[in-house]
Amino acid sequence: MSDEITEHPDRPQRGQVLFAALFLICATLLLAAIEGQTKWLKGKDFFAQPRFWPAIGVGGMVLFTALHFWHLPRKPRRLPRWMREADWFQWAESLFWAVLAIGLALWLGPISAAPMVFLVAIIRVTWLYQHWTDRREAKIWASVFEWAGWFLAYVLLVPLIGYLPVTIAFSLILTWRVGYRSRLMMWSAGVFAVTVVLVFKSFLQVKIPGAALYEYLPGALRSFFILNF
Repeated sequence: MSDEITEHPDRPQRGQVLFAALFLICATLLLAAIEGQTKWLKGKDFFAQPRFWPAIGVGGMVLFTALHFWHLPRKPRRLPRWMREADWFQWAESLFWAVLAIGLALWLGPISAAPMVFLVAIIRVTWLYQHWTDRREAKIWASVFEWAGWFLAYVLLVPLIGYLPVTIAFSLILTWRVGYRSRLMMWSAGVFAVTVVLVFKSFLQVKIPGAALYEYLPGALRSFFILNF
């Protein structure tokens, strides 16, 4: 959660409802999968069963996270005016969740569907009580996927385009992305990228595959780039 704290007494800290809901959803999915992932062996002592301690651990996660989630200070989400004034929408929304729960029970069976119905209840309560600050916090959490995407793109492009050009390009792009956009910083990023390539590929001779693009260079130049860049 970010450092900014909501001081309103009727609301938890920003993102706390979302975090508790996500943790409870994960714990519920683990509990639902425990029958298929663990075994109950005939003739074995109760406390020595392979399923016993995983069930205690995952069950405790569900129980205590549910208690924490339930005791969080909650303030009903302020819906748009047309939703608040439209009785049909509230009926339709409640009917949707009920039909979903009943459908799961009929499809999976009452016992197997119990964790899934509980999961549906978690999602519904979260939808009703989330605050706009929770959605803003979720965007901050989701921003980590952008940087993972940059890293994956870098790894995928190096064997295609080359260690040197990709490193220079990504250094310049990411320097611009984080807000350092002066001419000095851009030149510094370029020099840093060249230095990294020279140290790792030319000096330390780290084994990095030659780029497919280098295959189109003339013979001597091709070998030079594959060995050094």
